[in-house]
Amino acid sequence: MQQTRFYLLQELRRKYPEGESASLSRIILDHTGYPPSTYLKDPDQVPGPVTVVQINEIVSEIHTGKPIQYILGYTYFCDLKITLNKSVLIPRPETEEMVYKIIIHCFRPPIHILDIGTGSGCIALALKDRFKEATIYGLDVSRKALEVASENGVMNELDVNWIEKDIMREATLNGENRFDLIVSNPPYVLNSERAIMNDNVLDYEPVDALFVEDSDPLVFYRTIASFSKKQLNEKGTVWVEINERLGTETASLFEKAGFQHVTILKDIHEKERFIRAEK
Repeated sequence: MQQTRFYLLQELRRKYPEGESASLSRIILDHTGYPPSTYLKDPDQVPGPVTVVQINEIVSEIHTGKPIQYILGYTYFCDLKITLNKSVLIPRPETEEMVYKIIIHCFRPPIHILDIGTGSGCIALALKDRFKEATIYGLDVSRKALEVASENGVMNELDVNWIEKDIMREATLNGENRFDLIVSNPPYVLNSERAIMNDNVLDYEPVDALFVEDSDPLVFYRTIASFSKKQLNEKGTVWVEINERLGTETASLFEKAGFQHVTILKDIHEKERFIRAEK
């Protein structure tokens, strides 16, 4: 197992930085039935032939540039196992961080929650896992994404209502729907930023969920602000993940839409990454 681990690290370093390679090697070994408790306790243990074949197949796919999360078909988000395929984005650590910040800032448990652009359903499910009594909706324009989200809800035994709707075209839900919390991680990467992004993102992840035109980078936030103003209860809050280069502009948009206490929050890397606004 020690040799197998070293082999994995060597191969992963061809594609990933040192720290990420170590993390991915642990994920792969755990996926093949060898969690850290096993190979650290008995480093001389010899992996079976099936495991060797699995690892070699995974390494071959890694060398094609395919993200490990799509190779394995899942990832973990806020301690939940989340199924993935190319119809949905791979959840980022920053998005996980936003969920934890939302939980910390919720002095009263929200009763009705909406996740706009839910994708794999990771945000909606993580919030349902924390706020058990809440009624939560996950909205997305993509039926294929909602199929993945629904599967994740069943797998994690968490009840979320999935809605197929394009809020860019339909600015409200049914009149009886009012929310205490609206959250979204909309597309915010500028098309001009494609040049600095890794091929494993551009070649495998759904670009419609990532990119916006440079000429109107806040198009989704404008709609989310308008939508939230209509659909939030009084004193309700909206949280969004943002482009670090557009924090001031995005905050100004929510202020002009009539929101109070609009706050820009930084992520763990000290980048302006989230906005919280109150109706």
